Amino acid sequence: MPLLRWLVIESTAIVIMALLWATQGSLAGYSALMGGLIFLVPNTWFAYKVYKVEGARNMSLMVGNLFRAESVKIALTAVFFAAVFNLMEPIHAPALLFTFAVMVVMGAALRWFMRPRPQR
Repeated sequence: MPLLRWLVIESTAIVIMALLWATQGSLAGYSALMGGLIFLVPNTWFAYKVYKVEGARNMSLMVGNLFRAESVKIALTAVFFAAVFNLMEPIHAPALLFTFAVMVVMGAALRWFMRPRPQR
């Protein structure tokens, strides 16, 4: 299942980045982990909502799910950032933001590399 493989790759990358940031201190490692989770949790929810319906007969339902899921994903990301910056004291902002940014770029790269190949 490609989505499960995608989730494992992203989770592994988050753990690796958190461990690398942990060399700067436990706060940096924990902040990096939070940055990764701020990316991963909304995106996992998005994938679940969009891909739970399949087939050409359900295309209009899929499109509706896509727009609703994207809206909720953006809202969840904003809420998670607000919660971390308001409730987590102290925080290592560079680790949190860098990990989040790397995961955004990595997510785009994974979409490119894991896309279905046309049959010839």
